[in-house]
Amino acid sequence: STGSSGINAEYGGGEDCPDWVLAEISTISKLSSIKLKLICVQILNHIEEETVKYNVFTKLIDNNMFTMSDVKGLVAALTFILQSALRNDVESSSLDSELQQLGFPKEHAGSLTKAYTDHAQKAREALRRTSLRYPAPCVEWTVDYIATSTKHGKIDEPLINLNINGTPCTVTVAKLDVILSELKSASKSIKNIKL
Repeated sequence: STGSSGINAEYGGGEDCPDWVLAEISTISKLSSIKLKLICVQILNHIEEETVKYNVFTKLIDNNMFTMSDVKGLVAALTFILQSALRNDVESSSLDSELQQLGFPKEHAGSLTKAYTDHAQKAREALRRTSLRYPAPCVEWTVDYIATSTKHGKIDEPLINLNINGTPCTVTVAKLDVILSELKSASKSIKNIKL
């Protein structure tokens, strides 16, 4: 088994829907369409958070009908569907149709799609803020002014000793200007990328 359904979904970028998502549809179908929409809104409002706060979802779900394992599974499946739809900029009508093709009841597909439509822009902005996030580099530097060197003769300019995340290098002022210019250009390009 490949672990996928063979159903190509636009929300998944044309990739097959994973079997584990399909398996959760029957659990999701046990929710009322109103509770499903509330859960989807919570997922979309907290999409940039790295850890899931399941207590928020257990308050929305009848604990007599669902185990904690059920809650985690349905939240994971809904998160996967919503994030995939956001990343692939899926139209609401396409999402609704594809969810029904996957086996969602019509009312449930409509509730999920309504939550997606109402909160997609805010969720996309949240994903954009977190998608290209890297930790800030650790940069140490010193400036040496060397007038002459036995190896290079007369230098008469400052040299900048950089140590970036443990990797040392020495550059001239001119090379540092080029590096700074390239970093500014890269930063500007990253800011212009559309999610």
